Amino acid sequence: MDKIKFTEMPTEHEARLYLTTIGEEEMLPGGSCGPKVRPYYVLHYVTKGCGRFFVNGMAYHLQAGQGFFIAPDYETRYETDGDEPWRYIWVGAAGEEMKHLMHDIGLNQANPIFSCHQGERLIRCLHDMLGHRQLTLTDHYYRMSTLYRFIAILSEERQDHRSIESGNSYAADAMTYVRHHLHEHMSTADIAATMGLNRSYLSSLFRSKTGMTLQKYIQTCRMTRAKYLLESTHLSVASIAESCSYEKGESLSRIFRRMYGIGPADYRKLFLASQQEKRRAAKNKK
Repeated sequence: MDKIKFTEMPTEHEARLYLTTIGEEEMLPGGSCGPKVRPYYVLHYVTKGCGRFFVNGMAYHLQAGQGFFIAPDYETRYETDGDEPWRYIWVGAAGEEMKHLMHDIGLNQANPIFSCHQGERLIRCLHDMLGHRQLTLTDHYYRMSTLYRFIAILSEERQDHRSIESGNSYAADAMTYVRHHLHEHMSTADIAATMGLNRSYLSSLFRSKTGMTLQKYIQTCRMTRAKYLLESTHLSVASIAESCSYEKGESLSRIFRRMYGIGPADYRKLFLASQQEKRRAAKNKK
C-alpha cells in the first residue's frame, strides 16, 4: 500500500495566492496517478526512485533531484518507473499571483521539468507547512511565508538556467490562449494573428516545442474538457459539444470515439459505474 501524508487546505477564492494541497507520498512499484485535471498549480519534487510524467502527449522520465510542474486545466498522469518505490513531495497553490510566480521562474506546460540540488531545504519547507495546518491566522501566515520560501529555493536554483527561449514562451502563450477559448471556433491562423506571428512560423515552432501540431493540441484540449464535463456534470452530449465549439453532438462523438475508443455517452456510463464501485469498496473496508 502506498505511504502518503497530505492535507487539503480550504479554498480562498478571493485571495491572490493560497495553498490548496501539500503532502508527500511513497508510491509503490506499478502505482500511478491520473489521468487527472486539476484547477490549481502543483509543484512535485522527487526525493527517491524514478517515475514518468505525461502531459501534452509527451512523456518525461524523472529521478531524485528533479521535479515536475502541473498547470490548471491540463490532463496529466504520472507513474512509477522501475522496481523501487517512488517518493515525492508536492505543493499545490492557486490565485493570480501563483501564475506570475511560475512564469517568473520559467515553468509552464511546454517546459514542466526542473532540477533542484537543495532537496533537503524543500523537504523542510514541506514539513514546516504540514506542521502548521491549523486554520488559525498565525498558521496561515506561517504557511504562506514558507510557500514563498519554497519557491525562492527553486528560483535560486534556476537563476543560472532561466534564459527562456522566445520559442518556448510563444508555445506556452499559444497553449494558454487555446485553453481559455475552447468554447470558440479557432484555427492556427486565428491564434497566430492574435499573437502577431506568421501562421507557418507558429505552427513549426509549436510542433518543435511540444511534439504535436497546434491543431492537434486544440483537439486534445477540447476532448479533455469534454471528458471532464462528462465526469463532473449532467450536461447532455449536445451541450458539451457546444461548450467545446462543436456545432453538433455527432462531431464531438466521432472525434471522442476516435481518440478514446468509446462514445461519450458510453464513457459517462462506465465512469459513473466505476465511481459507484469505488464507493462500495470504500464502504466495505470500513
